[in-house]
Amino acid sequence: MVSLDTFPARTSSNKRAAVASSDETNSVIFAHIAFILCICMQRFGLLIGTGQIFFSLFGFFALVAWGWRVGVVSIRGPQTLAFGLVVVWFLFSAVAAAESPDRGVETSPASLAMVLVTNSLFLFGPSTRFSNQAVLPVFLFYVRLCAVLAIVQIVLQFGGIRIFSFKDAIPALDPVLVESAYNQNAVEFYGSLNRRANGFFPMEPGALSQLLAIGVVVDVFILRRLAYLPLYAISYVLTRSGSGLLVLVVSLGVYPLIAPLKSLRVIAIGAAVALMIGTTYLVAPEPFDPIVGRLDEFSSTKSSGYARYVAQLQTWDYLFKTDRVLIGSGPGGLERSPAYFGGSGNPVLKLVADYGIIGLVIFLFYLILSIFRKDNSMLALTMLACYQLGGGNLAMAPFLIMMAMLCVWSQPPGAGLTSIRRKAAV
Repeated sequence: MVSLDTFPARTSSNKRAAVASSDETNSVIFAHIAFILCICMQRFGLLIGTGQIFFSLFGFFALVAWGWRVGVVSIRGPQTLAFGLVVVWFLFSAVAAAESPDRGVETSPASLAMVLVTNSLFLFGPSTRFSNQAVLPVFLFYVRLCAVLAIVQIVLQFGGIRIFSFKDAIPALDPVLVESAYNQNAVEFYGSLNRRANGFFPMEPGALSQLLAIGVVVDVFILRRLAYLPLYAISYVLTRSGSGLLVLVVSLGVYPLIAPLKSLRVIAIGAAVALMIGTTYLVAPEPFDPIVGRLDEFSSTKSSGYARYVAQLQTWDYLFKTDRVLIGSGPGGLERSPAYFGGSGNPVLKLVADYGIIGLVIFLFYLILSIFRKDNSMLALTMLACYQLGGGNLAMAPFLIMMAMLCVWSQPPGAGLTSIRRKAAV
């Protein structure tokens, strides 16, 4: 005969199981919507002067509000305090620039507002009810989707069908697209009609190459799987871009410095992958020739390679000759600098130009505090390398959302934190 005393225990257990199942579902939904916003909707937004307002930013804040309502989102205390320091210094720099302009360089209050609003997304993180291990598999789904679409793009191009931008496919979308500010229709070489693969959703071929590099880090170095490496490699070659490879090389090269005890496995896998790619190049160099050939771009003032990695040296030289290098010239100062070369911006250069070396140190403290943990150092390093070397900026909402999801909301398998959190919650 069953005692009635067991019924409350069973009811309580059923309720806990129902809550856990609901939290798991909400976590997967959260991850899917977040990556749709930052990967599939990269190109959607408004062009305001020389800047862009990305719809993904507002979508992510709406997603966070929903997540807060269902209990899977929390406010991060230490990051909030660090962000307060960022706000105080950035406002000080803006006021100082307004009171004493640097050689007539005008400031932009809109730039300040956009930078602060965009980077405030690191203030939010997963609650104890969020399933962290749901994030990486969802991310890889969209990486592989873009990789497959890149191959489809090139196959269709052989038949004379070129679909590389939303504007070309659906002209009516043009008012809500920021494509014209990017090179989404990049050709293989000057005078060619053939275009480089961009995976349709990423902003341009370089953005796809960086996405694939991040996918390789997650799949190969974190999940230790090689099954999808051929797909990533084929799609990468079709981008004809070197920025993703640069990000990967820098990440693998620097990782032993920040995690020497964990780096042996990464070095071994990296060496095996490099050997595989090198052997493939020796056997069939033709697919790699366009990427290798792009090394010549560093000497051409009209190339993206020159703008991203060479022209900025002139801007650095100019900045260190001014008396505002410590506190900056105020928001928007970089783009209005006499030494600025179009397309040569990057986050570190932007921070020093606008908010000075002091602003750079304070912002990096906030960013590193926000994304680095013991169990995600390799991924966080890769995202930082991509952030600095990939042609992004301080208000690049799609990339920052991706960085937050991968470095704040995700958890490598086997870390065991999710189960511990669940037990604590129960």
